[in-house]
Amino acid sequence: SSDLYVMAPMVKQSDRAFRALVRAHGCTLCYTEMFMADEFAASASYRQRALGDVDQDDHPLVVQFAANKAQTLLSAALEAQAMGADAVDINLGCPQRRAREGKDRK
Repeated sequence: SSDLYVMAPMVKQSDRAFRALVRAHGCTLCYTEMFMADEFAASASYRQRALGDVDQDDHPLVVQFAANKAQTLLSAALEAQAMGADAVDINLGCPQRRAREGKDRK
């Protein structure tokens, strides 16, 4: 089928278990919740907590980042790619207070 059913990124909701659930009900493209690019690029433990191992059934998968430096975003994107992500999305203004204040750190 050429139909595309997309699950948008949702703060504290778009984790691996939720992505598996929506994929089981026909979702064909999933986004992660928003991750902080600076921490994702710098910390292996943050990467593991945030994304973990990407299952074979969790594709295509778009990882969403909040970033304010191009080089940091690039570093985070390359780490996500190495972990199995298919694409990267840039959050350009999440209305959630915790995201605006930079407190949405997993």
